Amino acid sequence: MPDPSESKRNDHDVSEERALRDRAQYWVARLVAKDISESEIVELETWLASNPRHKHAFARERALWQDLSAVAEAFAQPASKPVPLSGARRFFPRRRIMQAAPVALAASFAAVFFMPSILIGLRADYQAPVGAVRSVALPDGTTVSLDSGSAISMAFDGDRRVVHLLAGRAWFDVRHESRPFLVEAAGGQTRDIGTAFEVRRESHIVEVGVTHGAVRIHAPNDTDSPILRAGDRASYDAKGFVRLSSQPAAYVAAWRKGELLFDKVPIETALAEIARYRHAPVWTFGDFGKAPPVSGLFLSARPDEALETIVRMRGLRMTTLPGGIRIIQPNRGI
Repeated sequence: MPDPSESKRNDHDVSEERALRDRAQYWVARLVAKDISESEIVELETWLASNPRHKHAFARERALWQDLSAVAEAFAQPASKPVPLSGARRFFPRRRIMQAAPVALAASFAAVFFMPSILIGLRADYQAPVGAVRSVALPDGTTVSLDSGSAISMAFDGDRRVVHLLAGRAWFDVRHESRPFLVEAAGGQTRDIGTAFEVRRESHIVEVGVTHGAVRIHAPNDTDSPILRAGDRASYDAKGFVRLSSQPAAYVAAWRKGELLFDKVPIETALAEIARYRHAPVWTFGDFGKAPPVSGLFLSARPDEALETIVRMRGLRMTTLPGGIRIIQPNRGI
């Protein structure tokens, strides 16, 4: 006859494993959510560090979610043309359809907007919630500040320390040791030389600014390895390296202090910068080329106030859709 105590132990093991899996799935879901809070991130890190089984379960569940990349590719494909339905009956009144259109449009925009951040969240070791700046200490003692919605992953070994900037921007205050410290983004590399520095990633373009010390830039498809010092700025993409105008070192990564500093910045650039701190996207349509640039200091904690100020200053038009999506257009006279 089977041992009742053995059966109870098996049931307990199965129940415990199911609970562990459910908890790991919960944390994966929260990690990729746009509204995860700083306290939740700390709670997750505490849970992971409390038991090796937690780490294994979390890694397993996160790996399963990697299959979402196939979904993201579907969003990148051009939509197929609808097949006309000859003589099809209209089942819904036109007025009803027009009333529902903004909601459907907002839902479509939201799906496209959130999908990339979900995939990035699955790859990230550290991530900042939207609307907040997060400071983390890496295993080597280096301090990293992550701007709103930014994410990094790490690959530290016995020979070197590599941080991958997956999205957004990060400021590094590097602790120096024999292993080199490298930040990789969009196929290029920034190497620390006694430094505190910022790396920004916007799609395929990367910008680097130095607070103090120096860094060496290795741009993709570029044989030069220029050095940047305090106040220096540069950008790179697949075409190579470009030096930008210098600025006071105190201006580098001003977002760490909750400040958005604009000095004769094109309107669309300023709006995109402010949009980083909103949970819902900001969409711009039309030609803003004739509109004067934006200068001033805004607070990242009040992005809607900043948008409204720029719209009012430059005589723009702003429409709010369900879900908080904002559409901004130039007035016809601009």
